[in-house]
Amino acid sequence: MNNEVRGRGRPKGSKSFINVCLSELNELFRKTQNVPVSRVWLENLNVDIKEENKTEVKNQKPESEDKIHMTLKQ
Repeated sequence: MNNEVRGRGRPKGSKSFINVCLSELNELFRKTQNVPVSRVWLENLNVDIKEENKTEVKNQKPESEDKIHMTLKQ
C-alpha cells in the first residue's frame, strides 16, 4: 500500500465565508430580498430560528391567457 496522505475537501486555508459590510449588502439587495446566512452564526447571536415551510413548485402550468377568436374570410 502507498503511504501518501491524500487530501480531501477544501484546501487548507480556504474559507467558505467572507465579511461584507451591511451597507454594501443594502445597496445590492432590496429590503425584502432573502439572503442565506449560516445557522450557526445566528445561533451564536442568540437569534431564534423558525423554519419556514418551503414548498417547491413542480409541473406548474402557465397562467391561462385570454383567447382571441378570429374568423378568416376567403
